[in-house]
Parts: sequence; structure tokens; C-alpha cells
Amino acid sequence: MLNHFLRTLIDWVFRRRSAGLTLIRMGAALLSAAAVSLTVGLTIPTKDGPFVFSWDTSGGPAVISYGIFAVAVAMIVGGALLVIRDVRRENREKIVVIEARGLRDWQGDPLEKAVPISMRGRRDALIIDVRQGLVDGQIVSPERALQKLAGVPDDISRRTNGVDRADVSFALGGLAPVPLLFLLGVIVDDEHRTLFMDWDRKAHIWRPLDEADDGRRFDVTGLGAIAGSTTRVALCVSASYDVLDADVRLVEPTAPIIRMDLQDRSTASHWSDAKQQQLAQQFLDTVMALSRQGVTEIALFLAAPASLSLRLGTVYDKRNLPGVTVNQFEQADARKFPWAVRMPVAGLATPELVQR
Repeated sequence: MLNHFLRTLIDWVFRRRSAGLTLIRMGAALLSAAAVSLTVGLTIPTKDGPFVFSWDTSGGPAVISYGIFAVAVAMIVGGALLVIRDVRRENREKIVVIEARGLRDWQGDPLEKAVPISMRGRRDALIIDVRQGLVDGQIVSPERALQKLAGVPDDISRRTNGVDRADVSFALGGLAPVPLLFLLGVIVDDEHRTLFMDWDRKAHIWRPLDEADDGRRFDVTGLGAIAGSTTRVALCVSASYDVLDADVRLVEPTAPIIRMDLQDRSTASHWSDAKQQQLAQQFLDTVMALSRQGVTEIALFLAAPASLSLRLGTVYDKRNLPGVTVNQFEQADARKFPWAVRMPVAGLATPELVQR
């Protein structure tokens, strides 16, 4: 706690903008101006009598100089008190930084270090490592991965217990299979302030979603072709790579296919937080439209960057939306989607693994 307090104080002094720091800077400038116009007197007793030293550079009444000096000191003291108050407030706030590691067997920089200092609060890192030894980039045992995720709700509760709800926020990021990222989003939910971050594969750094919104959205097709008796559909969301109908038909041979295709999609078309919010709203609106048409089960085929996969999970309402199963794509597998995770929504208490 002491180390974090000192680090936070250093951040405030050198990198933050605040009313307290502004007062300190103004007071220091005023103090410097007053110092050159002060009248200073010094009397030193000696055996030959008092030695008097007098210095006056003001050319004006001393009371004005001392008044300016008093105001400057008051501003510095007041500013320091405001900074201390802000630092204490920040130490009361908490950021739960959740990082999922599941695609590469490497020790990169942790997400915790990349969270911007503009996000106030003590960092509390929670790393969910579902990597499986020598098989780099592949989940050979989805059961073990689900077991690790099963304890996340309790872990989050322990970290936020005793902290005011208004003082808790989350930072989310990860490199893991899409079903696990979506599940993590469902677990975290959208009831707290959440910062989504993603791994920049070119720069090899964690980045916030800080680019401008390019205005491109999903083109939604297939909603009008659903028969009145349909209860299960395949929802294909192509936000980075293409989800091919032919691959979907290997595991969903009869379900109607609903497509959400991002305009001019690529693996780098997701770096805007404002854009992702709108895409998430489109996704939510589409799922709600399916629910109104009587659909009770959605097979979700999602090709999206990690941050968007997490975000879509957070906006999925656990009580009022249809059940959803998120499929894992494996290019080298003849089945293309060898396993999936049924999400803990629509009355399902815990996630379930579906293997083919």
C-alpha cells in the first residue's frame, strides 16, 4: 500500500493534471516573485554591539511583499492538501485488471502495466492462464480451460468485497480462443466501468482502443427468412475473418443462418472504442430481434478480435436473451468447429462444453 501510495503521488506530481497541482504551480511562481521583493532584516549580537544586516529590494511597503508571500504559501499548502486528498481517493478506488492467456506459450508484458494512468485506482491483476504446455496456440483440453474460468466469479468477488461499487472498474484484455473470451465477458458483465484493451501484433504492445470511429458497421442479413416455428438459428458474425456458410453447415446442417458482416473488415478494423460500442449495440439488437421471433437457442460463430469478443460477452443479458453456444474455429480440423461452449445464460447456471 505504501509503495502504491508513493507511485501514485509521483504520478500526480509529474504526469497528472489537477486543481491541486495548478495551485501549487501558481503559488510557487508567486512565491518566486515575492522573494525578490521582500525586506529582510537580521540582527546578530556581538561583543562590540549588535550587528544589523538589512536587505530591501522592493522599493515599496514591506507589508505588500509579506502579503504576497503569505498568499503564495497559502496556495501551495492548499494545493498540497488537494493533491493528498486526490491521491487518497485514488488509493480507495480499485481497477481489477483481467488478462486471459491462452494462445501463445510466451511471457510477454502483462496487461496490468499497459493500463493508462488516466484510469484511476489501485491495479489488482488477475491472470487467467489456460495455455496447455507444449501445444502452442491450441487448446487440446477445453475441459481444463473451463475449469480455470469456473473460479473467476469467486475470484472477482474476493477482490471487490468491501470496496464501494462506485470505486470498482475493470480492464479487460487477452489472447485466447473466442469462446473463452466471450465467456469471460459474460462473467464480468457490463455492470462496472470497463476498459477494453487489445494486443497490437505489429507493435507487440497492449493498446487501448484509441482510434477514431470510421463509421463502418455490420450488414445484417437473414432476419426476414426465419420461419415462425424456428427456435434455433446459426448467427455468423464476421468482424475480422470471414465465417463461411459451408463451414457452419458441417455442424449446423439445418438451422437458418443469420449473417452480420462488418463492412471492409480486416484484422485491424477494431481499434476504436466508439465503433466497438456501436457494433456491440448492433449485435444486441440482432439477438433481441431473434428473441422476439421466438428463437430460444443461438449457435454463435464469431470471428472477431479479442477485445470485441470480450465486449460482446459483457453485453449479453444473462436472463432475458436466448441461450447461446459459442463455437471454436480450427482451420486444420476437418470439422472446422470441433468444440463449443454453452454460455451460463437463460437459466443455465454454469458453462457447458460441447465437443464434436
